[in-house]
Amino acid sequence: MGLGCQEAPCEIRTLCGELQKIGCGNDASWLAVLLFVRNLLRQFTIFDDSRKKSLQEYIFSELARRDPSSDHLQLMLRGMELFLTDHLPMVAMREKLASEQAASESLARSITDFLEETLSSEQERSKLVGRFGRETMDTLAGGEDPAVMIPRLRQLVTTMLTHYREEAQAWERKAQQLEKVIQVDPLLAPLHNRRSLEEHLRMAIAKAQGTGAPLAAMMIDVDNFKTAINDVFGHVVGDDVLRTLAKIIDAHAGRHGWFAARFGGDELVLVCDIDGNEAQFHADAIRLAVQHYDFFPRIDGRLAEAPIRFTVSIGVAELTPGMDAEAFLGAADAAMYQVKHSGRNNVAQFEAPGP
Repeated sequence: MGLGCQEAPCEIRTLCGELQKIGCGNDASWLAVLLFVRNLLRQFTIFDDSRKKSLQEYIFSELARRDPSSDHLQLMLRGMELFLTDHLPMVAMREKLASEQAASESLARSITDFLEETLSSEQERSKLVGRFGRETMDTLAGGEDPAVMIPRLRQLVTTMLTHYREEAQAWERKAQQLEKVIQVDPLLAPLHNRRSLEEHLRMAIAKAQGTGAPLAAMMIDVDNFKTAINDVFGHVVGDDVLRTLAKIIDAHAGRHGWFAARFGGDELVLVCDIDGNEAQFHADAIRLAVQHYDFFPRIDGRLAEAPIRFTVSIGVAELTPGMDAEAFLGAADAAMYQVKHSGRNNVAQFEAPGP
């Protein structure tokens, strides 16, 4: 495909001329690559200047080889693709997608196993009912003395009821396990997932508004999670940090019967049936527990010699008349960002702006 350089703007004609000099002027792909690294790359905010410069140097060094072959072009394009995808935000996105896919597959397996067990149980129940029916009919048709026949029938009924009672208890346990799989966050179990949080807030807000009982929410976020943990120690250690934080929050929630969930990323939520001032007191207790926790990560399969210390910023909001779930969490989130902007590792309570 020709470049049509004679009709192109002046800058394009100049580039075409330079590409012609090194023997790469007969394929529009070469011009597209050059325009990308010269003009478009600078617009990408996910790459810093040094990263952009390294890609430009790589492309210019490849052009200096004066090899216009298709194989060379494909090799260079693969190098560009590696540059664009092998980048921390991209890696984090791929890992997040992989985590979500694994969670979806795990949920699908749990549901499939549940359905298969249900089918198997139905088949076993049919066999049991058939056997019970045959034994009952044989007993009734035997013409035996009632004093012999009635105890035998009573034993059959007792056996049948015992089986169904045990099966009902087993299915209750299975149903609870499946419910837990559906409701908890796959990474931060036993914390609930976002869907369960939304359902709980809907019911808790309706109850609080109907009875006038207090309700508060905490938005909890790890300070400098990306730069101080993920970028330094890697995403595996980052996930372990979140699991550690989840355990601290779950322990606090368990003592008081509160609802803990993952809101998204490294943001966790605690919903409490107390007022804002008391929630602020508990939030500070959680903050101090996190601050003084010594977390020893595993790096390359070995337990680190020194602990990682991390802190959290917590925003607290109290439910006020007219608030829905979105506004409620938004208030806690706004208070949390107030802490972020004022130094981190602290607690703030949301205050509605005056008229």
